[in-house]
Amino acid sequence: MEKIWSKEFLQYMEFIKNHPNYKGLPIERKSDGSLAWIATAQSEVGKKRKEWALKKAKELNIPDGPGVYAKVMFAIHPTKEKVCQVCGKSMSLYYVYPNANLVKSIKKNFEFQCDTITSIYDVCHKLCKTKSEESVKRFLIKTFKVNISQTLPLDSIIAKCELQCRDGSSKLMGPGAMSNFPDRADGFHTYNRCCRSKEDKGRSKENLKSYGKDRRAYEYWSDGNIHAANQFMHSSFFDRTSADHVGPISLGFIHDSLNLQKMSSGDNSSKRDRLQYEDIEKVCAIEKKNNVCCMSWYSQDIWKYIKQNYQNHPELLEQFWNILKTNRHNFMLALWIISTNSGFGNDFLIDSFLKPNLGNFKYDYVFNDEGQIISKTLRNITDATKKESGRYYRIAIDSISEYHEKENRNLKDSFSQGQIKELITIAKGLNQSNFASSKKQFMSIINLAENELLSSL
Repeated sequence: MEKIWSKEFLQYMEFIKNHPNYKGLPIERKSDGSLAWIATAQSEVGKKRKEWALKKAKELNIPDGPGVYAKVMFAIHPTKEKVCQVCGKSMSLYYVYPNANLVKSIKKNFEFQCDTITSIYDVCHKLCKTKSEESVKRFLIKTFKVNISQTLPLDSIIAKCELQCRDGSSKLMGPGAMSNFPDRADGFHTYNRCCRSKEDKGRSKENLKSYGKDRRAYEYWSDGNIHAANQFMHSSFFDRTSADHVGPISLGFIHDSLNLQKMSSGDNSSKRDRLQYEDIEKVCAIEKKNNVCCMSWYSQDIWKYIKQNYQNHPELLEQFWNILKTNRHNFMLALWIISTNSGFGNDFLIDSFLKPNLGNFKYDYVFNDEGQIISKTLRNITDATKKESGRYYRIAIDSISEYHEKENRNLKDSFSQGQIKELITIAKGLNQSNFASSKKQFMSIINLAENELLSSL
């Protein structure tokens, strides 16, 4: 069912389209005259938008690194207020909206109930009607741990707290809309904070809670010690920062403690799945130091080629990104074919590619600052830990159909018709006695398609 966009948002789109700050930004019109606001990063429009933003970054002296698109689109936004696609409510792009923990803290300290869609400026000014301004200032300075004088005006102290949240030093406040460039023409998600938890299923309270185990690694069928990665990314090492995958797991890199680095939350969300020269360098250094491969099995030949060629051909980074993206799409499609063409399909996939990872869940790990495991001990098995394998299997299997429904419309696989038929034949011939031989056949088809992608370079 097609969503109805609010009239306020339609007016906002035209305002952005016609504003001189966005001159030259590709925003096409559909046959009915409406604006084609959304464009995927892989589309021609999406690629042109990224080129436009990088030129704009040079004009504004914004370095081309993690978060460059978000910084550019925030800098040029003429009002710093974005209209919600759903309800038409206008919200600030500054990080001025309290998150749940800050709401609780305000209630505890002032017996005042606020929400997550009211600006901290409004909250503090309301507090000052019943509480002393000095007490509000002290609360902000202590809570946000800002090094600032209490003699400054209240709004100046709030601005300092906002900046700390925007640069990723604190997670106590967020913006009215998250960055989302080049997918959205203005660079921000169409759902504002007011409607996102209702409209975006991935941001429901239930799903957000499950991110504590980084469900994306389960959904992407990532290799690596995923339990160690989950533990490390939620350790004190990442306090007041975000855990970023050096090599993006959405491109096939492993979910492992060795593949994690500190990054501000804003830069992390803006980096997305970009394949950057400096990150390739970092991954190569990690592999050399630890004698590991940081790429999941189904893309290791592509990764080997990238390592051999990226220094002499940095102009090919976009093509490297594209074939990694296509190859992971191939892999997810192959999983779907196996899953849907055999009553034994899911059992085969679990036994072949998920169950081998469960041994890592038996331990608790201690890490150094580089994510290396310096010690491990057997875990205390509770009812909750016993359920982990079932949850791991469920999320991974469910993700196959969810991915197919969502991404199959946006991405193209590179399988030949013959390879598709071979995968179907494997699926239909599955039984519990031939899983090992079927796994070899399955992996052979994936690797063949991988190397055919390489031959296109």
